[in-house]
Amino acid sequence: MIPKAHFRQPVEDEYLQRLIKVIEGIDCAYYFSDHLGSGQSEQRGIVNRFQHDLLARLQAHISETKWEAEHIPHVNQRDSIDIYGENEDNVVAIELDKHRADQVAKKFVSRLAILPERKVYFVSLCYPGTANMNKRECIKYFGYCANLCKRMGNAYVGFTLESKT
Repeated sequence: MIPKAHFRQPVEDEYLQRLIKVIEGIDCAYYFSDHLGSGQSEQRGIVNRFQHDLLARLQAHISETKWEAEHIPHVNQRDSIDIYGENEDNVVAIELDKHRADQVAKKFVSRLAILPERKVYFVSLCYPGTANMNKRECIKYFGYCANLCKRMGNAYVGFTLESKT
């Protein structure tokens, strides 16, 4: 089970390509192959382990960016970014969520509204939540997010977890 990129925007952005390469290099089967049968608190623990392992990979492979987990951009707002990166030129927001289009859209809008006014690299990384969640609708919303980022001069990529073939 590996992350598959959908709707990368802009296609020729070197920094975005580096982010994609790091994320696509993770074998997610260790974390998500049988998590659907687990309870909510156990699933939360699985996602937390994945989050911290992804953070460590980003720190190792994209070292010019300062990375942290659960970054809160404004103290008077409770929204936190799952993985946040910042360097001289841009900021990165990586959100880990279940395959739910409403969650993808909600996180995208709220995070872009509270991030600094610099180029934003926004990554939606979605994993299976239940057997009934509509992955196709989630991917459709990745396209909307990519379109909006293009208009705003930002960058976007959405990932779903797919079986290795």
